[in-house]
Amino acid sequence: MNVDPAMAQSPRLANRPVRLSREVAVAVTSEIITGNFTPGTTLPPEPALCATFGVSRPVIREAIKLVEQNGLVRVRAGEGTTVLPREGWNLLDPDVLRIAMETEQSRTLRDDVINMRAELEISMMRRAAPKLTDAHYAAMDELLEVIDTSRDSDTLHNADREFHAVLYRASGNEIARTIVLLLIAETRSVSYLGVPTPEEFGVANRAHRRIVALLKQGRIDEAAAALGQHITTQWMVDRSHC
Repeated sequence: MNVDPAMAQSPRLANRPVRLSREVAVAVTSEIITGNFTPGTTLPPEPALCATFGVSRPVIREAIKLVEQNGLVRVRAGEGTTVLPREGWNLLDPDVLRIAMETEQSRTLRDDVINMRAELEISMMRRAAPKLTDAHYAAMDELLEVIDTSRDSDTLHNADREFHAVLYRASGNEIARTIVLLLIAETRSVSYLGVPTPEEFGVANRAHRRIVALLKQGRIDEAAAALGQHITTQWMVDRSHC
């Protein structure tokens, strides 16, 4: 790609503090989600936010734009920055979702995320089932063997993720795949869910093998039920005291 030399030398583009703005945006997002700024109230003015975070006005403005894009605030001249009700928040933004799941005491959102993942994965599996070839089954069988024999956490995690990804790709549903991958990534980052132990991966893999066996036999409804049970069982675990 050819880049305009003038643009390449632009101080505005070269020095734009994107990372710092995002960090401030995450902090402001957390303050809103945790209730320190309630709907209907206004955020402190720019000078106060600059002092709080120790950054310049351009950084604050960029950060507030990011928060506004996710539906947490509304910026209007003469009114300031108003905090908006939760129903307008973009819960598919990774930062918003992660912070909301971490801070919600009832964990209703966590349950909704898990149930949504199950519904989407079941839908993708049903769509993938008629398209599965010997190559797909061979790939899944190889991954199941890795999970059965490895004790390394990263290896187990990657093999487990790739097992499910075989079905995602075979379904051809890119939107569902993208949403599920987001849900998985942000759910895994929540502290009380933690990382499954090798023993938990072993339990999960027995479920994987049953799902594959049912798919090979053409018993799609039973495979769907087994997949839904597998997802909810694995992700409803609270590992905060492990």
